[in-house]
Amino acid sequence: MSKNRYQPAPFRDRYGIGFHFAFGYGSSGHLLRNRTIVAVCSDGDEAQFINAAGLVVPCVAMDGLPELLRHAIRREYGQIIGDGQFAKPAHVLKAMEGAGTLRKWVTCYFGLAEFCFYFDDDTAWDAHEQAEIAGLTPAYILEMAELERRHQRRQRLASEIADSPQGLPDLPTPAELEERRQKAIAERLAELREQRRQALEQDRQLGAWLRGELPAPPLLRSVA
Repeated sequence: MSKNRYQPAPFRDRYGIGFHFAFGYGSSGHLLRNRTIVAVCSDGDEAQFINAAGLVVPCVAMDGLPELLRHAIRREYGQIIGDGQFAKPAHVLKAMEGAGTLRKWVTCYFGLAEFCFYFDDDTAWDAHEQAEIAGLTPAYILEMAELERRHQRRQRLASEIADSPQGLPDLPTPAELEERRQKAIAERLAELREQRRQALEQDRQLGAWLRGELPAPPLLRSVA
């Protein structure tokens, strides 16, 4: 029996919100800015995790963090970034600078995983909508109409063999097919826009909590 190799986690999500890195580790499809980690400040012992909205998220560094930091696309030395209730206060940063300990810190930045984008990215969202409705084309509807035609033909033959003809509905007209296509597109667009509306509202609530404007963390694990 083969043994699974132990893979240490890069961080512990203190409140179970579902924070994840911008690339690979738990990210896919459309992302919430406030749940997506795009930078990490670290001195090798301590770390501060920053989301795509520039806010510090309540995560604790684990054994796997050094390996993950290798994937950084850019590094800046001697600084700590990030705002919100979990960020280091200004007086602490000033004291660290005065003591010379700030120079030990490095901020690692990460890029988005391929095919990922944020819910509030209008251009990317429009492209996503177009891709989703691309299958709802006249060619697709005509193919369905052909299947209906064949099914009706089989029914007609079976009825004639039994010598008990039955009235069958007419095939849809081109105008009816186009109306059906437009309805399918409208329904799918409505679903996508409601999904986006809910996601943006959840992201807004999470951002408000991270800034210290809400007393408790919202439950946001349902949105990727």
